[in-house]
Amino acid sequence: MNSPPKKVSSDAPEATASGRESGIFIGYLNLPAVLTLSGLVCACLAVVFAVKGSVPLAAICLIYAGIFDLFDGMVARKCNLSEAEKEYGIYIDTVADMVNFGAAPIFVLMNSGMTAPVEIAAMLLFTCCAGTRLAYFNTLATSNTEPMRYFIGLPVTYAALIFPVVMLFAFTPEEGLARVPLLITLVIVAVLFVLRVRIPKPRGVFYIIFPVLALAMTYLWWEHI
Repeated sequence: MNSPPKKVSSDAPEATASGRESGIFIGYLNLPAVLTLSGLVCACLAVVFAVKGSVPLAAICLIYAGIFDLFDGMVARKCNLSEAEKEYGIYIDTVADMVNFGAAPIFVLMNSGMTAPVEIAAMLLFTCCAGTRLAYFNTLATSNTEPMRYFIGLPVTYAALIFPVVMLFAFTPEEGLARVPLLITLVIVAVLFVLRVRIPKPRGVFYIIFPVLALAMTYLWWEHI
């Protein structure tokens, strides 16, 4: 027989983090979370543009989903966040990453004509590997007390750079996307997500290189609009 639940005192403190969790809404609103959610919005817009048949705009949105994800972690490390906010940041970042880089690229490719059985199988492999990689990263992030100097497996964020680049070289306005290069890319990236290799975390000059690459890719894709 279960014991009766303990009565919670009415004057028990609310679960707050630096006073940022208050009012009628749940969650923590801080700058890293805003950046994470901005990336999520970009990924959702990528899906919308793909459904509407605009591959260039979909690719551009994927790129900036990656840029927002690149900077939310850096900003979080510089902010004075409570332990609850840090834990919340890990989980919301994982949810956003699964949508941004595990699901959104699949929607873009499917709406670009990749619907053959072997292509669908590659997409399912890609999504499962992305989910596996993110879950594994979460176990490391919650168990390690010191900052990690490297990733295990290819970070899913890199999909925001890899696919727009491959799509750019495989895209023509007349014929759309060449499917074979993208099929090969799907399989390779999926394997790299879960391959037990150490990949250095971006730092320093890479926070300048990646935005510059994003602007260059934006310009090149904009030429196809």
